[in-house]
Amino acid sequence: MRTGALIVASLPHEREYGSNEESPTFLPMLPLDGTTVIKREIAVLRRAGISPIIVLCGYQKEVLKNHLIHNGVIFCEDEKFKEHTQRQSTDLGLSFAKDLCERVLVLPVEYPVFSAATVRTLLESREDCAPQYQGKKGFPRLYYLGKAKGEEELTGLCVEDPGILYSIENAEDEERVRQYARDVRDANELRIKQKVILAKEEDFFGPGVYELLIKIGETGSIQSAAREMGMSYSKGWKMVNRVEEEMGFPFLNRLAGGKSGGSSTLTQEGRIFLERYHALVTDLGKMTRNFFDVYFRDFQ
Repeated sequence: MRTGALIVASLPHEREYGSNEESPTFLPMLPLDGTTVIKREIAVLRRAGISPIIVLCGYQKEVLKNHLIHNGVIFCEDEKFKEHTQRQSTDLGLSFAKDLCERVLVLPVEYPVFSAATVRTLLESREDCAPQYQGKKGFPRLYYLGKAKGEEELTGLCVEDPGILYSIENAEDEERVRQYARDVRDANELRIKQKVILAKEEDFFGPGVYELLIKIGETGSIQSAAREMGMSYSKGWKMVNRVEEEMGFPFLNRLAGGKSGGSSTLTQEGRIFLERYHALVTDLGKMTRNFFDVYFRDFQ
């Protein structure tokens, strides 16, 4: 069964963008995380294997067509967009789609963030449906052509995707839209991870003991530092003792308990050692990212 998509971008949605208040930006072309609202929607749908992708245009149709000239979409024109409601424009697009596919995902252009998992959930349905998050229905919505139901009749499919509710046309939601796009980009971005370990005959110093010692310096207590890191007091002591044994100098000044209890502070040598480890990690990170970009730029 062929599943297409209909992006409804025919209505005169505009948003003030940037510092020039005299030049509002047509919402489909609003910048969003290195691309534009509508190009992001097209990319997500295409990655999900949706074809054809139909763009219903009306307001600023020539500008929008030129913006999408290399995106391989099919255009449907709403000549009466000035008179039409969103539902009337959508019905026009659904009628156009009947000759191209058996079912269609309908997406008002102002809802640009939704996950690939949400699309997959919708595609598993055998009836008209809408994604639903915490009891609220969002977009995109799936319609079987020739028997489309009214909105109130759509089956709600529960998804863990708040993005289905975010409209970039709503100023209160705009930052949520932009943060969602950044989170998705970061999650899918190819990146390198590194861990700097110091060793002699065996490994003895790395990110874990570094963080423990920093927290001891902040709290003045091994017990408090270990608790914050979710480890036992005895394990924290063993880690510190191992580092001191390997390096041959104390990292902590221990003060025995009295009325106010014991405490621990970093020694001067310990503090210098931690500062140099942090500097090493920072510099190696910069070098690694540079080499990573050289060798993996084509895979980004």
